Amino acid sequence: MAVDIEVFGQLLPGKPRRQAMKIQKPETARELAMTIGLNPDDIGLITINGMQSSLDDLVQSDSRLCFFPYITGG
Repeated sequence: MAVDIEVFGQLLPGKPRRQAMKIQKPETARELAMTIGLNPDDIGLITINGMQSSLDDLVQSDSRLCFFPYITGG
């Protein structure tokens, strides 16, 4: 089973924005972020299947995991 991962903004410059990752068991969003090369400190928002989540939430197979950078502006 796989997790569909999408990275927004400039979190992973030069790498594909969408990836599919096979997992054997549920893993935390933090573990999956680090596996694809993301620094968890750079992540501002996480969603799992469209629901706002945290780095320590478990991601099941057949889920959609999205990472967003911090949003700034004024």
